[in-house]
Amino acid sequence: MHRGRLTGITLKGEDLIAADQLAEQISFDQAREARLVAEEVSDRIRAKFGPGAIRPATTLLRVS
Repeated sequence: MHRGRLTGITLKGEDLIAADQLAEQISFDQAREARLVAEEVSDRIRAKFGPGAIRPATTLLRVS
């Protein structure tokens, strides 16, 4: 099974406003962004394969 990796993101800004009018600054914290991406991917996997598709590896049976 081949796993794909996220190697880049492209952003496009439209209708931008001045920085002093911004109420909240967006964080590009890598750890937070990684958690958000993992959460979105997990949701998509569960939607496609069911709620038991993702679980701790220690709960799986070992097959030799």
